[in-house]
Amino acid sequence: MYDVEIEGVEVSETGAVDGGQTEGVGVSETGAVGVGWLRLRVQYDDSSEGDEEYVGDGQSGSSSDSDCPSWMLEDLEGPLDDDIFGSDDDNVDNVVWNDAMDRQDVDLCIGMKFPSREKYREALRDWAVRRGWDLTFVKNEKTKITAICKNGCDWRIHASPVMKTTTFQIKSIKGQHNCAHRIENKQANYKYIGKRIQDFVKDNPSEGLKSLKNKIRRDIQVDVSLFKVYRAKKYALELMKGDVKQQYARLYDYCATVCKHNSGSSMILKVDRCLNPPVLQRMYVCFGGLKEGFLDGCRPFIGLDGCFLKGMHKGQLLSAIGRDGNDNIYPIAMAYVEIEKHDSWEWFLNLLLRDIGSHDERGWAFISDRQKGLIEAVTQLGHSG
Repeated sequence: MYDVEIEGVEVSETGAVDGGQTEGVGVSETGAVGVGWLRLRVQYDDSSEGDEEYVGDGQSGSSSDSDCPSWMLEDLEGPLDDDIFGSDDDNVDNVVWNDAMDRQDVDLCIGMKFPSREKYREALRDWAVRRGWDLTFVKNEKTKITAICKNGCDWRIHASPVMKTTTFQIKSIKGQHNCAHRIENKQANYKYIGKRIQDFVKDNPSEGLKSLKNKIRRDIQVDVSLFKVYRAKKYALELMKGDVKQQYARLYDYCATVCKHNSGSSMILKVDRCLNPPVLQRMYVCFGGLKEGFLDGCRPFIGLDGCFLKGMHKGQLLSAIGRDGNDNIYPIAMAYVEIEKHDSWEWFLNLLLRDIGSHDERGWAFISDRQKGLIEAVTQLGHSG
């Protein structure tokens, strides 16, 4: 065993000079350990005490290839950097799955690697649906996944982790598919369809379910129920807008950001801390810019109204509306409450008058449709509705 030095990096050779590949372990200047391949050229010289070795590109400043017989000049070629990290000429068996392949029709093959078990399942599902094949999972475990054709042909695919890592690799594909294309495919669940139609739903958010079902039949070539189309469209909208539940968890950040960049704003949250995690009960919003505009240029009339929220999370929205000098509607404040009742109206009006001033100071005139609990709340505050 002997040492050579490459650009200040000490490398210890671990293989014999036999015309094959020689692997070495090097320590970089930062202390990281890595495996590399060395190009070694061994030159025999009777007059020297030992062999002379150097690492280079096949050119020598002190000697040439003609100075010695060809059999004495060996070029131990190993993979270069491009071979280690992959190049455009790599065999398809060495392909590592990446995010750019998610929406492409990529053919699976033996040796293909995936970042995780879940990513392999997604790729296998997409591969099967695009070809009209339904699958049955014989093994669907953490350490191995084996699938066969649901129609009973001899096709079979098996994948498992690489060296006890999270990377999954296809180890074998046996048999041939001789099945006809199936339009009823269990692999085409609502999440898969939602991802496939995401761009279309983004451009056509009001598309009806029946027309969307026909498009799925034409483009994805699967026949699904209207309920699955509804769930797929809903999932596609969630992918674009983000999960609503996760957005609720960021309400504190939203309130802090609004107060920081819109001075004079009032953002009030009322939560039920008896539950874990805390559950939002009410939220009051009055932007500083709208409040100043109302006080400076609007008439002293305030309209009060409430409406139902029909989204994923129910509740009611209370609002206070003013009139500007051109008789246009001018929003003042709004609040999300669990239900429209006396207590919720009283809570909203107290916060509103704290921001815009009391009735005694400004002489506000309230206009409403005498909704439930509103009259009692206004009367309790000492105002007439």
